[in-house]
Amino acid sequence: MSENKKGKYIKYAIGEIVLVVIGILIALSINNWNNNNQDKKLEKQYISGLINDFKADSIAISAIKINSDEQVRTKNKLVEYFKGQVFSNDSIASFFYKQWSMSVGFNPTTVTIDEMKSTGRLRLIQKTDLRKRIIKTYNDYQIFINGSQSDYERHRGELRKLAVKIPRVVDVQILKNATSPNIIEALKNAELKNSVLSNYAVNVNSALTNLEKENHTLLNELNRYFSSL
Repeated sequence: MSENKKGKYIKYAIGEIVLVVIGILIALSINNWNNNNQDKKLEKQYISGLINDFKADSIAISAIKINSDEQVRTKNKLVEYFKGQVFSNDSIASFFYKQWSMSVGFNPTTVTIDEMKSTGRLRLIQKTDLRKRIIKTYNDYQIFINGSQSDYERHRGELRKLAVKIPRVVDVQILKNATSPNIIEALKNAELKNSVLSNYAVNVNSALTNLEKENHTLLNELNRYFSSL
């Protein structure tokens, strides 16, 4: 083979290799573009799901908070009573009833976050600080459930056990029957009085306030981010 033919063959071979490489690069670019496109679509779907989940949490927290606010209000009335303030028997019965009858029971909605964790797709949320805030909020939910809520429910159960020992307190017509002097006499008992005063109502109310604020802040951020996608 002449040098001239050799040179042409080498150039042809190099040209072929270059074309193959270019073809591979184009294919990879298209594949990456498709993957990025799919990731963006999934990210938007997940953000939408998280918004719905946190909205459900917001409704749940607000409903619990309404009862908690009332419990704190009536507990303060009992504190005033213990300090010498005069109230009617039926008012005292109502204040007392609300100290052991109101359950907290917050269970966050975790449908979207559970799916993202199980599929390893938390990384799809491109905004790092938002991703961290989402994780922190769910962690704070769990801290509340295992801490303030758990302590509250445990103590509520203990207070309830004391309450049911009072004649005619637990009844279909609870408040009507509870207006008897049994309540007044029962609240003179140091154990019952201390149990009412230390029933974690204020603590759980404060924790719920913080969760409510955190939830609203995150929801606003999620909505802003969703609009930018």
